[in-house]
Parts: sequence; structure tokens; C-alpha cells
Amino acid sequence: MKIVSITPRLTNCYFVQANQGWLMLDTDWPDTLPQLLRMVKAENIQISEISNLIVTHFHPDHAGTAQNLKELGVKLTLLENQVGFINEVNQFFHKNTNYDFMDIEAGDNLIVTSTESRRFLKKMGIEGEIIPTPGHSNDSISLIIDGECAFTGDLPAFPLMKAYNDPIIEDSWKSIQSHAVDQIYPAHGIPYSLYA
Repeated sequence: MKIVSITPRLTNCYFVQANQGWLMLDTDWPDTLPQLLRMVKAENIQISEISNLIVTHFHPDHAGTAQNLKELGVKLTLLENQVGFINEVNQFFHKNTNYDFMDIEAGDNLIVTSTESRRFLKKMGIEGEIIPTPGHSNDSISLIIDGECAFTGDLPAFPLMKAYNDPIIEDSWKSIQSHAVDQIYPAHGIPYSLYA
């Protein structure tokens, strides 16, 4: 499975190659769209090849260009627990008008449960699941590729978990570990092994 990572400014945006095209995880701040498009092109990925976007949580540095990408034909895919959080990022940018942010529209997104996400990913040729992993925020999710890796957004890193002393974070990591993954792809920093 091919994984491509780009970082327009602060957030690692990942692309997972599927049967037909790419699955994208996270965006960056709204004003990074031109940089994001240049970096994607440099990786020989066409925007038209990106079928779906998953946002690990709706904070400004993860969802800043989500609507722009939707306008370019990318389908925003949400876990059902994330639906109510779209308006929070919209409201953030209503109060912080320095950015050229497009409100994320709610009506045309694909909404799935964790169980449904497995079928959705399988259609793309990816064996895995999207699971809720709160700890950084209540809408945080992780994409699991069975037996291989997890894309964890801003969930506090596994080696630092004990320092947080937070049962919510520990439960999220237990859930990730139950899928027998090793490689972790965080939204900030470099990928690492759970068992190295």
C-alpha cells in the first residue's frame, strides 16, 4: 500500500492509494490551499484522483481547506460522531476573519458509522476501519489499516500516553492496538513504530 505525506505548513496531510485513486487525510490552514495543490501535483497526484477526504478532527489546522477540496470534487467523509463539530470550525473562522476560509457545508457529506466505514473502505480496496479516538478532542477519529498502521491525527503520541494520565487517551490507544497495527502516522511530527 502506497502512502504519501505532504505538509503544506503545519499539518501532515496523508494520501493512501486505493483501487481507484486516493483517500486523503486532513488538510491544513485555509491559506495553504495553493501550496497544498502544488505539493500534490509534485507527488503526481491529480485532484481528480482524490475520491474522499477524512478529517481526523475539526480544528482549523486540519479542516481549513476541506470545503475548497469539496468544490474540486473530493467527497468529505465523516464518522457520525463528527457531524456536530463542523459548525465549530466554521464559527472559529467567523470570529477570525484573517483567513480566506470557506464554510464547510453539512448537507453533501458522506456520513458513516465505524461498522459502515469498514464496508466503505473495502470498496476502495482498503482493509480497515475508521474509529473514534477521543483524547485530543471529542470528535477525534483514527483511520486503521488492518495489521499495518493507524493515522491518529492529534491523539497524544503513544510513548507520551502515561504522562497525560488520562483514561480517555488510554482507551483510544487500546482501541488502536486491538487492530494489531505497528506504524503510526501522526498529524504533526514523523511516523513512528508502536513497538520499536
